[in-house]
Amino acid sequence: MFIHEILNPLYEPLRASNSVEDGLMAMGVQHCDVLPVVDYTTGKLLGTVERADILSEKDRHQTIFPKIRRKPCTLYPNTHISDACRQMSEANSRAAVVSDDQESYLGFVLRNEIDAALIRLLNPDFKGATIMVEMEPADYCLTDLVRLTELEGGKILSIGVEPAASGTDRFRVSIKLNTDDIDPILRVLNRYGFIITSKSKETETDDDLHDRADQFMRFLSI
Repeated sequence: MFIHEILNPLYEPLRASNSVEDGLMAMGVQHCDVLPVVDYTTGKLLGTVERADILSEKDRHQTIFPKIRRKPCTLYPNTHISDACRQMSEANSRAAVVSDDQESYLGFVLRNEIDAALIRLLNPDFKGATIMVEMEPADYCLTDLVRLTELEGGKILSIGVEPAASGTDRFRVSIKLNTDDIDPILRVLNRYGFIITSKSKETETDDDLHDRADQFMRFLSI
């Protein structure tokens, strides 16, 4: 998913000649604490103005021009949202302006909108189980994981990779599947040495149920 696909056309940039009062009112209407400033004659981006910067101005009729931040976080429209998230984090920015290589204004995006788009990439609303496995760096091969999953009739809807929480150098891979019937997939992954550390609660296998029953019986025997 690219930045140009999630741009909200309702954001209206400010003009450098707008007053502080105009800026605060526009931020209130558009529910954001920062807005881009554009030269409406040329369409060029001038920068951004933040609420905190103009809120301290006592003269509400003063123009926002002196408060413009000239080097905002800027993205190209074909920037992938994951790259956009990283760039905004590096710039410690809650918003970014989208422009072309001629610095013409194309749009504006907030960090929470990018975060929401990243969540949609994980397909959380699709029906299907989630499995989490751990792999040693030497064994890390998504091709094998995908091949074995599809071998048992499953399709991977999304993949997330992170360092293992155990403090080792393993990778922890979460895969969202298109099915809740994951017993065959779990068995083949186990057979090929994948360490399964988590799976959706509603997809417990018969072995899981037997283990829980055994634990309960041992508890009753104490």
